[in-house]
Amino acid sequence: MVETEVSNFLQVGFVPYFEVVLLLVFSFFFISWVKSIFKEFLNRTNIPQDVQNILRRAVVYVLWFIVLMCVVSELNIGELLKPIIGGSVIIAAAFALAVKEILADAVAGLFLLSDHQFNIGDRVETMKYRGEIINVTLRKTRIKTDEGMIVVLPNGKIDSSGWLLFDKDSDRVPD
Repeated sequence: MVETEVSNFLQVGFVPYFEVVLLLVFSFFFISWVKSIFKEFLNRTNIPQDVQNILRRAVVYVLWFIVLMCVVSELNIGELLKPIIGGSVIIAAAFALAVKEILADAVAGLFLLSDHQFNIGDRVETMKYRGEIINVTLRKTRIKTDEGMIVVLPNGKIDSSGWLLFDKDSDRVPD
């Protein structure tokens, strides 16, 4: 009798949890390996460091999401998570509305960095500021004006308002 119950527990109750533990351990090593391979690949490209970091994180998040869905499926807890997922969608929508300017700056920064429209050391005029670009990140661009002030401008505003790019040696717009 006891032998039958133990055998039944091992077949029905223990196996899914054991499989989940194996999946998590395997996933940890696999995702670490994919992350290092992807990092090496991105380092060989001309993609800016900020964009590389975002791409690496996105790949890791997608892989862990897939692992999470496999765990939910294996443990048959999908019905339990539906209310939580519904609530998280509402929270995510509210969060997205709260950070829409930051997201707009980040997307504009991705385009500015990847299109190479201007580089550090270039002279530009944008949003009533004229000077030399000293730093461009994913969200902000820093310009040192002719008066010596450093102005920090959001990339979303620069992208939407436009800019003039000057020759490095003069204040004339190149042909």
